[in-house]
Amino acid sequence: MIQTAFAILVIFNLYIFVYPQKAVDDGAKYVGYEYVGVVLDTTLPNGVKHLGGGLIGVIEADPVYGIAQVSKGNLRMLWFEVSTGRDSKGVKGWKVMDVLAFPNPAKSDYIFFYGDPSIECLRNGKDVPNLVGVGRINASRGIFKLSKVWTADIHTRRFQTVAMTNLKCVYSEP
Repeated sequence: MIQTAFAILVIFNLYIFVYPQKAVDDGAKYVGYEYVGVVLDTTLPNGVKHLGGGLIGVIEADPVYGIAQVSKGNLRMLWFEVSTGRDSKGVKGWKVMDVLAFPNPAKSDYIFFYGDPSIECLRNGKDVPNLVGVGRINASRGIFKLSKVWTADIHTRRFQTVAMTNLKCVYSEP
């Protein structure tokens, strides 16, 4: 009995430590990635599908900042980006500064970014600039229940976790 238990323990440890395990993609490998501006539903050269985005901060500034929603397989991400140049047609390209990764999000999870026409979040009745997050929509009640939120901090060029205290969000169909 002891020998059998020992053999099972050895086999289990070999499986855990010797055989490679698939790591959860946290999106960090995309930080620093640069790409030319794209249109909705374009697949980038790195295999990531661009699902759209929006500008944040002062949109006439140079550089300009943006949030893009992207996916690769079951991984959904928000990219905090900075423009890499302009020409007569507008922004020429983007560089990823920070990434929020959502591996295998539930079908009921809704990922939003500042400017999303469906979600409006206010703290004590005031707008929260550059807010992004994930939550669940209750369309019949017109509410959006937050799970977690961040702001895109233009000064640090990073997503910063935000307390949900006194933060109320509403959902309205666009």
